[in-house]
Amino acid sequence: MGLFLPALYLGDRLGVRLTLALGQALTGAMVVLASLTSSLPLLLACLVVGGFGFSAGNPATGKAVIEWFPPRERGVAMGIKQTGLTLGGIGAALALPPLALALGWRDALALAGASSLVSAIVVAIAYRTPVGGGGAPPAAWPRLAELGGCLRRPGVLVLFGCGLALSMAQSSLLAYLVLYAKESFAISAVAAGQLLALAQAGGTASRLAWGWISDRFFGGRRRPGVVVTALLGAAAYVAFALGPSLPGPLIAVLVLVAGAGAFGWVGLYFALVAEIGGARYAGLLTGVAVAFAWSGVLVGPPLYGLALEATGSYAPPWLGLAAMAVLVAAALARLQPLVQRGAS
Repeated sequence: MGLFLPALYLGDRLGVRLTLALGQALTGAMVVLASLTSSLPLLLACLVVGGFGFSAGNPATGKAVIEWFPPRERGVAMGIKQTGLTLGGIGAALALPPLALALGWRDALALAGASSLVSAIVVAIAYRTPVGGGGAPPAAWPRLAELGGCLRRPGVLVLFGCGLALSMAQSSLLAYLVLYAKESFAISAVAAGQLLALAQAGGTASRLAWGWISDRFFGGRRRPGVVVTALLGAAAYVAFALGPSLPGPLIAVLVLVAGAGAFGWVGLYFALVAEIGGARYAGLLTGVAVAFAWSGVLVGPPLYGLALEATGSYAPPWLGLAAMAVLVAAALARLQPLVQRGAS
């Protein structure tokens, strides 16, 4: 997680094109090297260094959205941007296993790294900063020393804490939905995997829909959508706590709602963080937000597993996630406006 800290302001300091191209090039090169090594420690070292390049992507692309889109269009733009991770994951899941079976895991991994290198070249050649965007002189570049002042702004730390909590719920759903469905509803692994795919589809649709809704009906305000998605997730988690007593026809509907709630907030959240930072601090604050979010991804599933093991039931961890989501919704609803656009 510490890799985000030196990378979080590169989008502001170096610009979107250079930051994104270098990040993808570093990731691709390290993945290719990992495919060539026969040493496990060296392979892990390559992946860790490659993760540094990956960490630069979200702040850079968040800054790109701020540069290219006016406030009333950023929700949709950020929603589309955030679907890239889920769609890329789906594409990798479909393409890499057959490639690994046909060519071997090393060649499959090398092809994955090569795709990142190709993307880096495309970004370096094709990306252009819009007129009037990102043209700040060196004196206006943000410094890491200014991070403390950003974090002391009212509500910013609360927002980051909410991102951590929502990421805990999201990663727990990803980690345990298949196992929960198999054990609670006595379905096959294939059917449980299909439910997970349905949850991800609901999340993808929710990210796009809430981006459009926030732009079209909320005047660019992002928090209402985050609050609603948190409550949707909470409702689904409470229903999951009922376990085998759930009616069969409702299971797919609840999974779809859970996906919309667990994944749908991400685009709105990062759009809000980037808008709080503005053109000067968008990359800086987005990097911190990503660090908080990935911390939630790391701690969420282990805590869920501990609760499951301690109680022997899925109900307590699901209810814990529901309570956490409700607290997030309440905390966000009580915040003062975070972006000065008349309302936030």
